[in-house]
Amino acid sequence: MPNLLTTLLSAFYRLTGGILPLPVRMKITVPPVVMLTGPGEYAVLWATNRRGSGDLVIITGGEEKRYRDAVSGIVRSHDTLHVVRVPKEALDSCGSYRVENRYVAFSFSYFSFQGGKTASKEIAFRGYQGQDTIHALMLADVHGRRRAALSNAAALREDAGAAPDFLLLAGDISRDYLLRQGMFNREVLGLAAKLSGGGIPCLYCRGNHETRGQWATEMRRYFPTATGELYFIAGYGPISFTVLDTGEDKNDDHPEYAGLADFTPYRARQLDWLNGLEKDNAAPYDYRVVVCHMDNLDNGMFDNWYAPLRDLGITHLLCGHTHKNRSYARGGIRHYEEGGPKTASWITFRDGELYAKSVIHGGEIKDFGRLRL
Repeated sequence: MPNLLTTLLSAFYRLTGGILPLPVRMKITVPPVVMLTGPGEYAVLWATNRRGSGDLVIITGGEEKRYRDAVSGIVRSHDTLHVVRVPKEALDSCGSYRVENRYVAFSFSYFSFQGGKTASKEIAFRGYQGQDTIHALMLADVHGRRRAALSNAAALREDAGAAPDFLLLAGDISRDYLLRQGMFNREVLGLAAKLSGGGIPCLYCRGNHETRGQWATEMRRYFPTATGELYFIAGYGPISFTVLDTGEDKNDDHPEYAGLADFTPYRARQLDWLNGLEKDNAAPYDYRVVVCHMDNLDNGMFDNWYAPLRDLGITHLLCGHTHKNRSYARGGIRHYEEGGPKTASWITFRDGELYAKSVIHGGEIKDFGRLRL
């Protein structure tokens, strides 16, 4: 009997490759977004209507190279939100890319039930290309108001007469909280996909409302950073970003959190990480910028984070949170604060300086000019 079973299994593998086919296809529900998650790496995220495997296919000169949504050598097949890590130079130098998925109903020891494949269209990607002037489209505190965000972004592009080089989302992009994965897919990832078209990078930092809800604890698994947390270093050409995760805006014992907040030790670890960073003299950057959601990094909750930031050569901080569109100096660093659901901002990096414009009431463009130190 064992010999017969071995013979049957061997024949099965030769004929099917271990796959029992199912007449079920997947659909891509959120197109891919290329996230900046490190100095030399991107993470490409997208969503599907069914669980299954996910691949990123990079096309360069007619040749294809495949990167898989895998953890420790195992292809993930149980999820509808997919993430693939890829070296920045591979995507920056490609002609285009696409994502592919295959429905996986169940995977067992020696075979799996799988359905049909689906693929996105091929997307032309534009990373840093050596340009002297860099434009970023910045939004914060959208709070789910997608229509206003898209309208304001279009107004800024028309005013600039150019497309942005990258997208910057400075927190509270979701309406109020993240109870389910679908809320992140729709409100955060979906807006990033619409604004970027998958063709430019996106830098995202978490806002305090995105720390709320049961699914909020799952977010970091889709942002594979060097720290393993939602604070990290990233880069775009001559720009070095220190991305901070400022967490909630009140003390852990506030009744609003029902005893489920523990940001005090998290901030302590983040401060230790900041103090351990060194200014990279081997590869100098023209711009050293902090991106975070909240600006008050010297209040009681943060134990004055400005000192290590100044030691790193940080000159500017881009943030949101208070829904006030303004520019001001704090802790020896120039702050620019994006103004919330009714605004969007255009940040220009040129000749070692930062400049800002913002959409305000009725589509009017307010020019903040150079963000002086």
